[in-house]
Amino acid sequence: MASLSEKDRKHGLVLAMGTLGGLVMLDETILGVSLPAIRSEMGLSPTLTHWIINAYMLTFTCFAAIGGKAIDLFGLRPALIVSASVFALASLLAGFSNGPELLIGMRIVQGLCAAVMFPMTLAAATLTFDKAERGRAIGILAGMATIFLAAGPLLGGILTDFLSWRWVFWVNIPIVAVGTVLACLFWQPPQQTPSRPLIDRIGLLLLLVGMTGIIFGLMEGPDFGWMTPLILGSLLAGIAGIVFFVAYEARQRMPLIDVHLFRLKAFHASVLVILLTQMNKIVVAIFVPHFLQLDMKFSALAAGLATVVAVFPFPFLSAPAGKLGDRHGSRKPVLVALAVLALANIAIGTLTLAENYLVLAPALLVWGIALPYAMIPTGRITANAVPSEKQGEVSGLVITARLVGGTLGVTMGSVLLAMKAGFGSIFWVMGVLIALCCAYGFRSFANDAPAYHSAPGS
Repeated sequence: MASLSEKDRKHGLVLAMGTLGGLVMLDETILGVSLPAIRSEMGLSPTLTHWIINAYMLTFTCFAAIGGKAIDLFGLRPALIVSASVFALASLLAGFSNGPELLIGMRIVQGLCAAVMFPMTLAAATLTFDKAERGRAIGILAGMATIFLAAGPLLGGILTDFLSWRWVFWVNIPIVAVGTVLACLFWQPPQQTPSRPLIDRIGLLLLLVGMTGIIFGLMEGPDFGWMTPLILGSLLAGIAGIVFFVAYEARQRMPLIDVHLFRLKAFHASVLVILLTQMNKIVVAIFVPHFLQLDMKFSALAAGLATVVAVFPFPFLSAPAGKLGDRHGSRKPVLVALAVLALANIAIGTLTLAENYLVLAPALLVWGIALPYAMIPTGRITANAVPSEKQGEVSGLVITARLVGGTLGVTMGSVLLAMKAGFGSIFWVMGVLIALCCAYGFRSFANDAPAYHSAPGS
């Protein structure tokens, strides 16, 4: 790589990292189309089927906060080579699974590896580019991620119908191999060696206990019975874990998550928007293909094509949504988009009763147009709500909020289906939650850049 100019090397690095980051986004949408085929072949219950998604999301969520520190602990190349190699091996074994035990186990391993790989993509861009170039680099990362996101349903349908659902996992292997090799070739470590970060092990354990207890209790409650000792114990342990986590983190000098930031209205309201929009994205990516295949008898390919209308606008509208926030402020675009999302979800839920895709598609398209205008400008509110020295922690919190939202989206849908509430109920509940979030944002987003200690009671 000695013949490459410094500019070309940097651009090559961001494209390689964008490929790895895009792989995570692809995994959010590609698997939803294939779940009915996996469920049918393995004879799984709906709840156990959804653990294939949530095992990955839950592990990713809990370990993302420390995964981003791997680059400082071990260096980018060693951390990336190990995590990417294990991710590829887990993808290979997941594709060969003949039962849920191995498949869900490999999804847990994938989640652990993704928790290291994904934060590394942003960290590499931040360490490689100076401040004047970082915005463009991050924009390239985001653009590639949205392309992978939009391609997921169609690619999942093609692989499932023409090859096998197993290729939904095996397709990860060449993508992660190419991205890793190129990233290692283009990477140059910074001249200044960063200080060795501290790992908040107790905070991590409490977060793991809290999230796992709550998610397991909610997902398995309909099958085991809500008042059984196992479910009650799981929910109580989960709640206790989260309570102790917050109390413990509030006293730490180097916390896993700075819970004091949530005292700011604009900050915690924007984090709530990030969580709910990601939750909504996962709900559409997973349960719309489910509905189309299980209730309307679409093939996997047809369901993938039909779902593309919902995610297709995102790559094209992400940049305009960001520019709109920069020019006119983020408050109005976010609130209007949230209101449209709430109505679109209620419409999707209602139109599923008609079991007619031609009347459902316009609602999915409106949803897809509104989503980037809710998600992208919210990042500006989140960043502006905290002081400059807290921006690094905010990036980690945003990733965590996204992952928690994805996990809760799968959990909510799984619980409602297990309770025989029907696919429409998933979108009705989602619409109500987003409407409440919009009302709270109306009160909390007073302006785009509140002072860190400005508002009383914030």
